[in-house]
Amino acid sequence: MINWNVFLFFLYSFILFVLILETPNKIVHIREYPYIFGLVGFIGIYRYGMWLAHLIRAQIYERYFYKKVRKNADSIQEERWKPERLYFMIVSFLEEKEILSNSIKSIIQEARSLNLPVTICMGTASAHDEKIVSSVIGHDDKVKIIFVRQELPDKRLQIGRALRALVRQGVGKNDPVIFMDGDSVIYPGCLRKCLPVFHICPDVDALTTNEKAVVMNSWLLSNILSLRFAIRNFHMHSLALSRKVLCLTGRFSIFRGSRIIEESFISRIEYDYICDWYWEKIKFLSGDDKSTWYSLLERGSNMLYVPDAYIYSIEKVRSNPVKKYINDLQRWGGNMLRNNLRALQLGPRRTGFFTWFVLLDQRMSMWTAIFSPILIILMSFKSLKLTYMLILWVLLVRYLQSLLLFYYGGKINSTFPILLYFNQVLNGVIKIYMLFHLSLQRWNDQNIPATQSTTNQKIELLTAKYITILYIIIFFLIINAATS
Repeated sequence: MINWNVFLFFLYSFILFVLILETPNKIVHIREYPYIFGLVGFIGIYRYGMWLAHLIRAQIYERYFYKKVRKNADSIQEERWKPERLYFMIVSFLEEKEILSNSIKSIIQEARSLNLPVTICMGTASAHDEKIVSSVIGHDDKVKIIFVRQELPDKRLQIGRALRALVRQGVGKNDPVIFMDGDSVIYPGCLRKCLPVFHICPDVDALTTNEKAVVMNSWLLSNILSLRFAIRNFHMHSLALSRKVLCLTGRFSIFRGSRIIEESFISRIEYDYICDWYWEKIKFLSGDDKSTWYSLLERGSNMLYVPDAYIYSIEKVRSNPVKKYINDLQRWGGNMLRNNLRALQLGPRRTGFFTWFVLLDQRMSMWTAIFSPILIILMSFKSLKLTYMLILWVLLVRYLQSLLLFYYGGKINSTFPILLYFNQVLNGVIKIYMLFHLSLQRWNDQNIPATQSTTNQKIELLTAKYITILYIIIFFLIINAATS
């Protein structure tokens, strides 16, 4: 049977290399435009130098650092690392029955595989989720469920109240506490790989795992998320070498009890905010995983990544998949930018130099992401041959990057080279937009706004749009001047 992904990728490879080999007078054409290719080379050295640095670090983490951690974790006896009880903090908001049921079943399955009792403190917003969970648990004596209802669709308050309920259950300082969402499913054996890490690494306060997406009704979104999680896996390997990560994902992360039972930690999740020069005080709505991450980063905690432990996030598209992805990018980009500056202000001594530099790079990469499409547009007015060469260069680089992502994604995907560039440009544009619109937030991916806009807010947003367009035009003019 033909594997169409492999076939289409090799077809793409053949066509690309034929086009490259058949392009005439490459060196002569480069000499005609030294400033253009000098600028392309400068940006390329920086951007692909970062990829190379991540690759080297990722391989060191995988082949040496984590290999040692895994060996030590597998060698210790169960009674030395097993806690007395498993503690889960899970939130859910009108989740579909099948998805939420599978999530709870996976928790119960993991608890049974370790022969441990489990306490689940669940933040809900209605009886809908509570009935689903109760029907799955039934009368299992080893599973204790505590529902904490927050009537508004405010995930942060759900988490805060669920955590306080969990603390009242007597969570110990070294007890692992698992944060989950109602659309996450734990792959069997995940906890057996994660929990021993806290025993052999007493300085580690949190960890997160590898993640895969299961998209139920969209081929396009399935491929986009496969690409995104391959990139995530790649970068997580690299960053974890510094014992830091850039996000303790809310889908599934494990925390040492001593760090999450403090009132300051819980209060930050509930009422986190930043003060911005333009928007003044911005109260965080989404991005609770960034707040938990920043709380640990601020106190210098170590965080690890467990690449061989998996969870699955279940996605069901309720609207146009492209529109959903754009909304997700807006939410993710906004969460990142609202946290980025204050994390940078902690300084490299607190964060570690490489982590600090990656945080700085997050503010630069949104601009370099739109460099090539702007350059291609400008060059189309000067030389079609040069435009053709630039397009070939973009296709070749994305092809080579895709080879790396096949490894970290676990399989060949023929859509990666094209989606990688599409994702880069779209993500860059949205981050630039969000850079000047930090107040724009949604409660969740169902696109429920925080509040209704007032007249003053509409004027502020209009001004922010004007500033966004102005900066993009200035960037456009700078590139045009540099290549003239």
